[in-house]
Amino acid sequence: RESLQERFESKFIPELISGYWLWTGAINPDGYARIFVDGNNGAAHRVAYKLYVGGIPYELEIDHLCRVRRCVNPDHLEAVTHAENIKRGDTGRHHREKTNCPQGHPYSGKNLRISPATNNRYCLICKREGTRRRRRLK
Repeated sequence: RESLQERFESKFIPELISGYWLWTGAINPDGYARIFVDGNNGAAHRVAYKLYVGGIPYELEIDHLCRVRRCVNPDHLEAVTHAENIKRGDTGRHHREKTNCPQGHPYSGKNLRISPATNNRYCLICKREGTRRRRRLK
């Protein structure tokens, strides 16, 4: 019976120019490589990290530095917090690129507030109006 490492290594093709290790096995609907381990369908990039780098601390997740979800090259993977992974990824990009809040106020100057805990941006005009509205309702 093949070891996990042997099975893993039979399921990717290394690209010499880019350095990607492109997964040829199962891919989930979001484009991430999948592999069965101990009866569970797991993330192949996490398996790559564990095999070639080491354990993944409980509070961290694996980020694809190359942004290619099918890539399982451990040199392209990094253990980071969820907040860091979101900040780096495409998920938060459209929010970071917005120049105005939903009501049209600019995200700039004295009107811009950034939460130190979450790095989320807030419109000070809208935040103040919300506070006034809540106070009026009480």
